Amino acid sequence: MAYLVTGASGCLGRYLVSELLKRSGDVHVLVRPDTASVDRFDRCAREWAAGERVRAVRGDPALPGLGIDPEWLAAHHGSIDHLFHLAAGPDAARPGACGHVVDVAHRLAAGVLHHVSTVAVAGAVTGLFTEDMFDVGQVLPTPYQRAAFEAERTVRDRCEVPWRSYRPSIVIGHSRTGEIDRIAGPYHFFRLLRKAAQLPRLLPLLVPQLGETNMVPVDFVSRALDHLAHRPAPSGTTYHLVDPRRQGATEVLNLFADEAGAPRLIEVMPKRILEPMLRTPGLGWALGHLGVPQEVLEHSEFDCWFDFRNTAAALAGTDIRVPPLAAYAPIVWKYWIENRW
Repeated sequence: MAYLVTGASGCLGRYLVSELLKRSGDVHVLVRPDTASVDRFDRCAREWAAGERVRAVRGDPALPGLGIDPEWLAAHHGSIDHLFHLAAGPDAARPGACGHVVDVAHRLAAGVLHHVSTVAVAGAVTGLFTEDMFDVGQVLPTPYQRAAFEAERTVRDRCEVPWRSYRPSIVIGHSRTGEIDRIAGPYHFFRLLRKAAQLPRLLPLLVPQLGETNMVPVDFVSRALDHLAHRPAPSGTTYHLVDPRRQGATEVLNLFADEAGAPRLIEVMPKRILEPMLRTPGLGWALGHLGVPQEVLEHSEFDCWFDFRNTAAALAGTDIRVPPLAAYAPIVWKYWIENRW
């Protein structure tokens, strides 16, 4: 068994590689040649402690052929069983990067291309968004949603080797350690909640009606991805890696408000008045100064909820499941306080 992984030293990749190393075979890791990327790989390699089983492959997702030496590709033709493209990050999600990955999958005659996408491809769909849905004419309000959608479409339209797509929801810290190395989802609001802790607890924070959200810990995603990738499945199978529990965005933020010692959030206004509020002189600047990008506020929840029948069926009989957010929110908050504040 042999693997090639892009994004292996990132938020999800470092945990995925740890899972893959529990199996037999070598893991080839795409590493950009710049100093920061090499240093990140070196730190991860020490953490993986797998010696020669983890092998750096110099390359760049932005370049044709992923920038990999053609001789390396020729030497490994037919020997890579699984090619993982962790495409949820802003750079890797670009359609061009996915096109290069597809080309490499062809040149390697890879056994399976595993494309890690995101539920953000649902855009502004309302109601249930199933694992079998993709292009349903949805509006894609943000550049990130459009990039993720086009990246997944590239794989769907062009990939000639067997492929699968995995769509995590918002990935947050490890459920047992809280560890994370990127800011997403509720983290954008943590500084705001920390500041709000200076206010009296009895004074509520008034917010727009935010709708639903969905978050999963990185350890669930990495374990589920490893398990699903090694199960037989038809080419084109899509898995939603989501929390099966439906939760409101305000309900989730209140879990972290409690940890911060901040007043609880209360929804008092329709979301349609949020944009005029953000145009109020000084307010948009103040929120940005506190670390909350305006686009996060404008698109801070999902208009739909996510079907996960493929995932549930494939994980049946395992201990791989999403713990309740309330059980690990204190751990996530504690790690952020100790390492990010």
